[in-house]
Formats: sequence, structure tokens, C-alpha cells
Amino acid sequence: MSYEASYALWLSSVILGIICLIVDLAWVARWEALLARIGKLVSAPWIFAKQPDPYMHPLYPRVFLEQLAQAEMPGKAGPTSGNNLSRWWKSLGDRVLRSASPLVAIGHVLSLVFFLFFIFADAVTVANTLVLIGVEGNLPPLLQRLDLAILGGALVSATVGVWVLIEVLGKGEFIAVEDMTAGQKRIFGFLAILIVLFSVLVMLALAGERLVALGMYAASPTTNFLISFTLYGLLAINSSLAAALMFSSAALGIIVILLLIDAVIALVVPVLVFLVDMLWRVVAVILDVIAWLIITPFVALSHGVRRIFRVGRPA
Repeated sequence: MSYEASYALWLSSVILGIICLIVDLAWVARWEALLARIGKLVSAPWIFAKQPDPYMHPLYPRVFLEQLAQAEMPGKAGPTSGNNLSRWWKSLGDRVLRSASPLVAIGHVLSLVFFLFFIFADAVTVANTLVLIGVEGNLPPLLQRLDLAILGGALVSATVGVWVLIEVLGKGEFIAVEDMTAGQKRIFGFLAILIVLFSVLVMLALAGERLVALGMYAASPTTNFLISFTLYGLLAINSSLAAALMFSSAALGIIVILLLIDAVIALVVPVLVFLVDMLWRVVAVILDVIAWLIITPFVALSHGVRRIFRVGRPA
């Protein structure tokens, strides 16, 4: 395309645009209706306020935003209310979030933290044992922290053992002991005492290993065997027992975290919907004005053609 042709096309586009703009501005009755529609949209009640005409503007999804916000509001029934999934989710909430004993939910979360640590301590102990017997050569840096697994595992398991023993005796508030039978309480109490004893043995073995390493004690083969068995065998057993003791409460700890996330979402989503409501009105106004500017000349042309034919008809 030559320069003259390009210039002519550009000039004709500018002229056509000016004509369309003149038509847009000259048709007063039409842009008065546009301003009235925009005014109704801007002054319409915001989300959560009563809206007499939710379908007022075709580009404004009032009904969708209202339903989305109401579905996530705390205390409001969602779209799945009444089905088995919602009843199951509500029963989980009633199980772990008790108004009579609110600290039990914190106990579930603490149990989850302890359970994950015991799994980590067990993994470190087993991995280092495999290195000693020559099955595994190189370990990731995280699995090389045997000191953390031994000392931390012993201290944490002892703490957990004392904690569970106090709860079973009815002196604590972080475990739902009232739901346990007498047999379950005896088993939990026995495991707690066993874990504390094993933790003491592990700490004594660790102290003996330090004395031998510092040259302050000459260990015999029997002593070395007992220290190795305690640090690599009894520690793994103790961590496994402590993890088993925490497993039931730790599983409920996952439910507590999921319920907290759900509560946060239920609080955040209505606020986000309100902000979307504000932003969408601006977008709807812009789109409405653009569509009006583009369509008005064609409506004017159609209107003019109809008037010409209507005038030309015989009376």
C-alpha cells in the first residue's frame, strides 16, 4: 500500500470517528439514558445491602457476587448444606473445636508437631544405623543430625510422656481424656511411663558416650554395646512409641488446621467479594460507555433509515 493510500485510509478513519462522536453527542436522549443507567449502577447498594433490582445492569453480576459472599460467610449455610459431606465436616468441627474444653484443639496441634518430630527422629536414627552397617553411604544433611535426633528425641519424648501422664491422671486440659475408657487410660498411662524411662536411659547413654569421647571413662566392649544399643536401638523404639502415643491426637490436629484455614477463608472471601464489587462497577461503567460510543452511530443510522422509509410511505 502506497503512502497516499495509507494517508487516505487514515484520514477517512479520523473523519468517520469524528462523525460518530458528533452523532454520540448530538443524540441527547440516548446519552441521558446512559448517564441514568450509570448513576443507578454507581448508587446501587453494595454487597450485603438490599438490592431491589439485582438484574439492573447486564454487565454487573450482582446475583453471582451476592451468592458467592453469602456462601462463605461464617454461620451461613453453603450451597452444599444438608448433604453428607457438609454434615461430616460439621461433625469433625464439633469433635475438635469444643466450647466446653477449647484447649483440646491446641493439644491436637501440639500433638501433630510432636508426632512429626518423632517421625523425623526415627528417620535420622534409622538412616545413621544404615550408614554404620554399610548399607547406605551418603546421607542428606538433614538426616545427618544424629545429635538432634538423640538429645531432642529424648527430651521431647520425656516431655510428652510426662504431659500425657498428667492428662491421664485428670490434671490437664489439652487431651480429651473424658472420651477415653478406663482401659485406654491405663494403656496411655503405661506407655507414658515407659517413654519417660526410655528417655532417661537414652540421656544416660548419651552422657556415657560423651565421657568416653572426652577420655574420662574407659569403656569396655559391654559398655560400648549397651551405649550403641541404647542410642541406635532404644532411641528408635522410644520415638516410635511416642509417635504412636501422639498419632490419634495428631490426626485431629490436621483437622484443626484445616478448620482454621476454612474459617480464615470464610472471613476473607466476603471482603474480597466486596472489593470485587467496587472494582467491577468501575469496569462495568467503562465497558458500558465504550459499547455505547460504538453502537450509537449504528443505532442512529438504523433509526434514520426507518424514519426515511416511514416518511416515504403513502398516508
